[in-house]
Amino acid sequence: MEVIMEKNTEFSKISFKKAKRRVADIKNFYWWVIGYIILATFLLYGNFAQKIFHFSRDYVIIMLILQGVFLLGVGLYLFLPALHGWEDRKIRRLMSHYKNKDNEQ
Repeated sequence: MEVIMEKNTEFSKISFKKAKRRVADIKNFYWWVIGYIILATFLLYGNFAQKIFHFSRDYVIIMLILQGVFLLGVGLYLFLPALHGWEDRKIRRLMSHYKNKDNEQ
């Protein structure tokens, strides 16, 4: 009975750490989105309306598109379970592979 309790406690600790990491990742993603919006507004307004920067229009547009694609990729990774669970599946697969190798020797 005590062994089961230890496993449940260990599982709870691991689950809590994973949940805490996931919440931190989502929080960071939202900060990145806010930063992207601020940067895009600043670059577009500053470059085209006020001529503060001397960037070409194409450079600003390409930079914002690339940052947007990056944010889209991170968002898909965070919010689509199929993309997010691959790490856990790979870890389980490797652990069972190494466990089987150790048992063979």
